[in-house]
Amino acid sequence: MSQSHSSDNIAPVPVIQVDEAVKEVPSGSSEEPSAIDKMRLKMRPLLLYVVSLAQFLDIVNGTSVSVALIPIAENLNFEASQTLWIINAYTTAFAGFLLFSGRLGDLFGHRRLFMFGLFWFATWALVVSFSSSPVMLAIARALQGVSAASTVPTALALISTNYPAGPERTKAISIFGAFGGMGAVAGLLMSGGILAAAGWRWVFRVSSIVAYILLILGFLTIPIIPAKNEAVKIDYVGAITATLGVTGVVYYISIGVDYGWADSKTLPILIIGLVLIAAFIYTESKVQSALMPLRVWRNRAFSASTVLAFVSMAMAQGTMYNVNMVFQRIYRWNAIQTALGFLVHALLAVVVFATLGRVLSRLRLKPLVLIGFLLRCATGLMFAFVSERCSYWRLPFPALIIHIIGVGLTLLPIQVTVVRDADNRDQGLVGAIYNTSLQLGAPFGIAILNVVAISTTTNGYSIQSDSVDLMRGYRNAFFGIIALGLVGFVIALIFLPWDRSSRPSKESIQECEAVVDMEVDAAIATNTVKDAIINDSK
Repeated sequence: MSQSHSSDNIAPVPVIQVDEAVKEVPSGSSEEPSAIDKMRLKMRPLLLYVVSLAQFLDIVNGTSVSVALIPIAENLNFEASQTLWIINAYTTAFAGFLLFSGRLGDLFGHRRLFMFGLFWFATWALVVSFSSSPVMLAIARALQGVSAASTVPTALALISTNYPAGPERTKAISIFGAFGGMGAVAGLLMSGGILAAAGWRWVFRVSSIVAYILLILGFLTIPIIPAKNEAVKIDYVGAITATLGVTGVVYYISIGVDYGWADSKTLPILIIGLVLIAAFIYTESKVQSALMPLRVWRNRAFSASTVLAFVSMAMAQGTMYNVNMVFQRIYRWNAIQTALGFLVHALLAVVVFATLGRVLSRLRLKPLVLIGFLLRCATGLMFAFVSERCSYWRLPFPALIIHIIGVGLTLLPIQVTVVRDADNRDQGLVGAIYNTSLQLGAPFGIAILNVVAISTTTNGYSIQSDSVDLMRGYRNAFFGIIALGLVGFVIALIFLPWDRSSRPSKESIQECEAVVDMEVDAAIATNTVKDAIINDSK
């Protein structure tokens, strides 16, 4: 770099600031920013933590409701077959509206939809807390799920559009993912404390209060981007077919285990859902203002990462479900003992995600994904050898440690690669497709592995089954997890592109320095012209 310009002289005169100054010259004065604008500028560094806390809140809410499932069902007199709708109403609406909400964020502004989602979440969480019947709670939970469909993809889009591609965006997305890991721990601890102290209704009331606080912080930290001048066209046919189609498939996967995969209550819904998804894809190839422009799938990194996200979440949920079954039905642990058994997994998630958030921008991502899938296969193999006489410290404890490291090494890099090369105009859509893949993978993993386990036991999951018979089914489920891991490994190996190192080369550094020198010279020249104009006007 030229010695005539020190680094101290560069920061105050970026090109955009000089251009703005020149534009103000004809008027002879600049407009004083309002107090809110000044506060928003000072608080803008908090943007990452506001959108990360929104995802954190969503995961806390999901974990808390899972823990509070039985108290809610008993208090509101849910029938046994209705209990799952406390969770399914939320997840089905969430998955169904993700694509539509993500695209609305691209069209009308990510900030606007994110703020709406927070308000909607807070409001319906409060309504849920006052539920007096199963129907009221299920409807309110479904509407709460719509709010999560508005905040989660737009949160990821706000990070992608406010942080430049490269190490800075990678680190921001890693921090975003780390908050997700912490949400699982906080949900477990918070729900237990609130349930013991104040009851299940305050689980939702606390979530509502936090969401309203985030709404205020979002107003002060997220920059306002001027609305587009052109008229916005919405693909209503695509929105309807995508929403109903995905909702139908998620509904089928969620209840198929209980009612049967070929039952008259489930199979027609799957067929209708698949037909609607096919109609959606056909529509998107024909309309001009598509809800999901098919161009996004031409990006190899995005396509591979979306499939890997599905496989990864299927493995994660399948693993956690079957480990939970081993703890409760093989070890005969109660709920508190089971929670303590998972504690090392939850606490280590914070450490793993936080550490990866600091170093991920300096590492190649594809090798991490490959190693992560192999570690998760090792977890399945270790649990396959668990028996009633096997000590928790001998196999389950180290297996859970290996599992969360594997999850971190797969999920965070996948989350980075899925948005890395997408255009800003498609960031909301990309985030929505990614989260839709996760939402489809979660129930699929539980359902398919549950079928494997039940079909290989003598009495299914009946009370008469002994621990040896049950473990035979769980062991085959863990073998299924290994198979999923190997599928993920092969897909990543073949289709996931090799990314370049984020560290800049010496040549690129020299080029950047040369550009900065030119910009500084131009800025000084522009300021000189500006001073001359002002002096002449005087």
